[in-house]
Amino acid sequence: MPSESIAPLFDAADIAAVRQPLAAASFLPPKVYSDPRVFAFEKQAMFRRTWLPVCHVSQIPEAGDYFARKLFDEPVIVVRDRDDTIRVMSNVCRHRNAVLTPSGAASCKGRRLTCPYHGWVYGLDGVLIAAPHMDKADQFTKSGIALPAIRHEIWHGFVMINFDDEAPSLLEQLAPLESKVAPYRFEDMVAIEFRRAQVDWNWKVSLENFSEAYHQPFIHPTTFDGEFPATKATYDDVEGPYGMFWMHQRNGEVPPFLVPPVEGMPDEYYRAYSVVNVYPLLHLFMDASIPLWMDWQIDDKDRHELIWYMLVPKSRLAEADTETLKAQFTAIMEPILLEDVEVCEAVGAGVRSQLARGGRASHMEKTVWQFHNWLLDQYLR
Repeated sequence: MPSESIAPLFDAADIAAVRQPLAAASFLPPKVYSDPRVFAFEKQAMFRRTWLPVCHVSQIPEAGDYFARKLFDEPVIVVRDRDDTIRVMSNVCRHRNAVLTPSGAASCKGRRLTCPYHGWVYGLDGVLIAAPHMDKADQFTKSGIALPAIRHEIWHGFVMINFDDEAPSLLEQLAPLESKVAPYRFEDMVAIEFRRAQVDWNWKVSLENFSEAYHQPFIHPTTFDGEFPATKATYDDVEGPYGMFWMHQRNGEVPPFLVPPVEGMPDEYYRAYSVVNVYPLLHLFMDASIPLWMDWQIDDKDRHELIWYMLVPKSRLAEADTETLKAQFTAIMEPILLEDVEVCEAVGAGVRSQLARGGRASHMEKTVWQFHNWLLDQYLR
């Protein structure tokens, strides 16, 4: 972690404006999006001590399956072991530091991880089991050599990691959210990618755009707000590193679903969409049938890739053609997402202005205000 704090970037007025009650609050100044020092701090410190999503358990369904990716210059691999245990480890060989596997989901050949450079072989538990042509190296032994384990917890099917062994448990921090999220049963769903796109604005612009309904009448008047009007949205109080709000059907009716919804949910779940953010990077946009998960690959201060997954109940996949379902879901979501792109581009450009300021918050931006308070906690550490 960097030794230099970014707390001096924020004066007393910046801090007080965010800490005010929502009705009197303003947002963080635009430097949090545009200043390279802020992104450097996020990358080197904040993201390394908070809980980050790597994959969903459905992406590694069988023993020997893995999901690999790079998170802020750290190659990480999630593996399902022979005994069904899920392990998270460094994806870097302990010999000459080659990355072991390409990014994405695949299966280990022979249920082993083999370095493509010099053929060192690791078991699914990360322990070195073969090191070719090391027999003439003095006092060399495979014993004690293993891929470093990375701390992880599984929250409703999402494999979450933290590079900080001293960080508080995610499951404990999200305990107040449990009763609201449990009815969706994400752990019994399958993640199916349906869209990805490179975008040229700060990552927080994306998260904040999907964290309030205030913009709906102006950006989504016909694609979404007509059925789920922003004026009916309700925003939850929070007790941890998360945010949640609800968008209710305009007449309290049950909307049509692409597949039959999850059974046994509270009645109001069938009549509303909800949004959950687990800070900093887990975003879920949910109805009772096929929730949406938005994932990230953050490249730089002003560039990231957004990857969208549909989360389909396993029981419904057996009843539907996956490609047809994906096409139907994309046809619904694509017009909405394209509308969001245009306004995110506008914000991404605007925050670079030297005349930009942190504006006042609306009651319809409660989740964004909660996020800014969480961010300020991180920046002032």
